[in-house]
Amino acid sequence: MMPALVAVFMAAKYEDFRWYLALLSVIGIALAHLCFNLFDDYFDFMNAEQGDRTALTRMGFRAMTVKCPPLQDGTVSPHTWLKVCLLFGAAACICGVPVVLIRGIRILWVVAGVAVLGLFYSAPPLKLGYHGLGELIIGSIFGPGIFIGMSLAAAGELHIPEVLISCAMGLLVIAILYVHSIMDYAADTKAGKRTFAWLVGCHATIPKAGAGIINVPTEREVEAGVRRQYIALAVILFVPYLLVLATVIAGHLPYYYLLVFLVLPWSADLYLSMEKFRRDPLHVPPKKKWYGPFQHWDQIKEAGIDWFMLRWLLAQRINIFFSLLCIVASCLQLIF
Repeated sequence: MMPALVAVFMAAKYEDFRWYLALLSVIGIALAHLCFNLFDDYFDFMNAEQGDRTALTRMGFRAMTVKCPPLQDGTVSPHTWLKVCLLFGAAACICGVPVVLIRGIRILWVVAGVAVLGLFYSAPPLKLGYHGLGELIIGSIFGPGIFIGMSLAAAGELHIPEVLISCAMGLLVIAILYVHSIMDYAADTKAGKRTFAWLVGCHATIPKAGAGIINVPTEREVEAGVRRQYIALAVILFVPYLLVLATVIAGHLPYYYLLVFLVLPWSADLYLSMEKFRRDPLHVPPKKKWYGPFQHWDQIKEAGIDWFMLRWLLAQRINIFFSLLCIVASCLQLIF
């Protein structure tokens, strides 16, 4: 929702901006996101990836295993889950019909590209999320993909500021996934799932049980790979602020957009927390008051996944508040 809303408010200054098309597009994007998220769980379940991860936890690997519990415990059948996925997808398409009729068929090219990437993120035969590029693909969808589509749908045009802010938003979306993949790196690698952390890391190849072990990296290669992972994390977390600063300095955006730097302390704290994870994966970071409240935190602690969820939710919070401050800056630009 947040990248879509930022795109809407940034497009509001253009002459042919139409609120009803923007609203339909935001609703359609939310429905499509629900569709693709549920498809991701569905295909992970059908590929038995979740079962692998539970087995890995029993083997001593620390992994985030609380995923698609209704499928795991049989509350919802895979057939029903698939029907719900298709229902959300159909509803998203219905929202898009008026947009296409008014803005033209070029919107369909953007939608088609995003749909292919979103569906085959985990669906066979491509299973893009299993080949080290999943995070980059999702960042492209929720950054440039959403901004291009929303700008064309809401205002019928696209300019440099939207492109640059879309790249910043895309990086912060990648941060949510990348923090996840770093913390689940050992378990993902053991399960044969290649994430972006694997791509920039030591490229260990450890197939599933019974397939043998090949290409086990040396200790030096592991250390070099971990350094690359955290250099990439720094780029992902801090370059968005540099993009905004450069855009403001270049005169493409008013100085109101520098409000996003209020979120920078959270990004710095997340990076430091991940550094602690690198040195001690068993470390459970404290929940600081200035993070604000997290929903269901007591249940999260009881489930023993607070070590994971605190960092992951903080990455989400950075994205949300960065987006909100961009929206505030857009409103100030409209007013003044």
